[in-house]
Amino acid sequence: MAGEIVQSLITPNALTINRVFSEKERYYIDIYQRDYKWQKSQVETLLRDIELRFNLSQRNVSDPKNIKKDVLENYKPYFLNTYLTCKTTTFISIVDGQQRLTTFLIMLIALRRIVSEVHENASYTVKTVSVSTLEKLIFEADDFSKPEYYKIYNPNRQGAFDYILGNITEYEAKDETQKKILENYVIISTYFNSLFKSEESGLTIDVKKLTYYIYYILEKLNIVEIHIEQQENVATIFEVVNDRGLGLKPYEILKGKFLGNLYNEEKEKANEIWVELQNKYYNSIIKNSTENEIDLDTFFKIYLRAKFAETENDYKKFEDKYHYEIYQNQTILSFFNRFEDTKKLYNWVVNDFRYFAELHLKIRTTYENEYLVFNKLLDQNQQYLLIISAIELNDKQANEKINLVAKKFDQMHSTVRLLDLYDSNSFQDFVYKLMPKVRNKSLNEIAKAFDDVLIAHLEEEEIITKGAYTTIGDLYKPELFQNIHNRWLNFTKYTLMRIDKFLGEKLDKPSYCKDALTDLEERFNKNNKKVYGMHLEHIYANNDRNKKLFTDKDGFFDESKFNTVRNKLGMLLLLKDKQNISSNNDYYSLKVEDYKTSNLIWNELLVGHIDSIDRKHLPSHINFTKIEPNQDGVFPLEMLETRQKETFEMLKQIWGF
Repeated sequence: MAGEIVQSLITPNALTINRVFSEKERYYIDIYQRDYKWQKSQVETLLRDIELRFNLSQRNVSDPKNIKKDVLENYKPYFLNTYLTCKTTTFISIVDGQQRLTTFLIMLIALRRIVSEVHENASYTVKTVSVSTLEKLIFEADDFSKPEYYKIYNPNRQGAFDYILGNITEYEAKDETQKKILENYVIISTYFNSLFKSEESGLTIDVKKLTYYIYYILEKLNIVEIHIEQQENVATIFEVVNDRGLGLKPYEILKGKFLGNLYNEEKEKANEIWVELQNKYYNSIIKNSTENEIDLDTFFKIYLRAKFAETENDYKKFEDKYHYEIYQNQTILSFFNRFEDTKKLYNWVVNDFRYFAELHLKIRTTYENEYLVFNKLLDQNQQYLLIISAIELNDKQANEKINLVAKKFDQMHSTVRLLDLYDSNSFQDFVYKLMPKVRNKSLNEIAKAFDDVLIAHLEEEEIITKGAYTTIGDLYKPELFQNIHNRWLNFTKYTLMRIDKFLGEKLDKPSYCKDALTDLEERFNKNNKKVYGMHLEHIYANNDRNKKLFTDKDGFFDESKFNTVRNKLGMLLLLKDKQNISSNNDYYSLKVEDYKTSNLIWNELLVGHIDSIDRKHLPSHINFTKIEPNQDGVFPLEMLETRQKETFEMLKQIWGF
């Protein structure tokens, strides 16, 4: 009974490579299959394994006409695993195994090149198999003997195969599949050049070895075709095979889940959208981020969390092999009608998937929104999760929500840091709580959610009195920010950058922090390795005169107090490029000139370089005190609080809204 059930589902069929590629009907690469992605290590492992088994047998025959018989009778076969197929009305579809079969097609093209060289060079008195013998395995010819269809077929690959076959002289790879075909052809050709290198002078190729090798791979390499009898079983069998560690990414398995039961035009249209998005993600460029590249897995993790996670536990389930959760999460199963409603699946792919995947890619790569870039500078990638959560399908207020979520996220994150309350775990708790609170909500509801989550946390921790504050902006009272200081290098640089950018825009004056967001991102210098970029500057440098301020009459130097004071936020500045190096340990009186010429407004205000300031865009109570060096040429300690207060006023303007 079990055997009958299996036989009704699949039919195994052992084939040689010659049989696989001799089929009259080409193999079509089904939508379930991912891009061609084999790396150099995988290609070379396959080549070495074949060579190792090939060399186990002797090559005793010299007449090329008898080599095939020798291989068939005396060489041992080599098993190459399986591949899955399903026959449709028009072609045989490869459901699984195209990585290996595509590599063999490239190998045949590389061998054809070598065979062609032998036949074209009169120096080779011993010939090998004909070029046409291999071409019949590589492609189906048109009426002019040119490739019409390659035996492993997909329209996206035609140009790449034409190029490595030599039919066209110029070709530019536009996606990962095309790129890997070209790269692996070079790897295989280089390998074959070494493998078939002749020891005879004047000859490049060992023709006898080449002929033995060709017959060996065609007649002795065995691969089992597992033919899936019913189209409706394809997605399930593909899923089972590839969910057992054979290397597919979760989003590639999900492709079968969403597209597997679609038919005809719907299936083709959905696949076209999927491939288009996949290529957009592959070709995307993300600079200056902890994530240098993103793919559809990045999107799905964010989308599923944004739209379905309610708790921290839900959030964590959508990690790594997140697709497991899709199959058991009742909310998701209900949303997709247990993946049995083909109309629902099709509509989701062509509408929701396309909209949110493009939206996610946009907010990850755009430089049109400053708050997105601000959060990115500090690697706060959870902003993307909350944005996707807030936005509905075809949301008319999408741009407003992007700006609001990014702005409120920046406000919440910066405020927690300025209050010296930041801890990565507790901050992540804010994200868990915000996900359902902002999901598909209005602008007012979104803003209130951010305020409520942070205020509630501060009340629970007894940082503030319950009921005393309503919004994050309300928190910007001097008594809560008395100890603003430098604890995190990048955040301190970020804070000072925001102050200067704010002043540059409000006062309509040039600043190193005011230019295009792409320039600002490059200048931010988050790893502090760039000579050219923003560097943190201590007004109280580590020198004898500054230390004297913290030395009592008995000669005791209070190093702890010195470090505490010099790291007060008001006692820090930004300098660009090499100015920080040149002024490093100077006295304040010697630094003044650097501050004047720093192209940073906050520095220039400190030393009174800007004599008259247009205050019409700033509240009248904000003062900028010019602070002169004392008689020893150092920053007067009694002016510390003045500097702290003026710094706080800038923070209030920026994050107190």
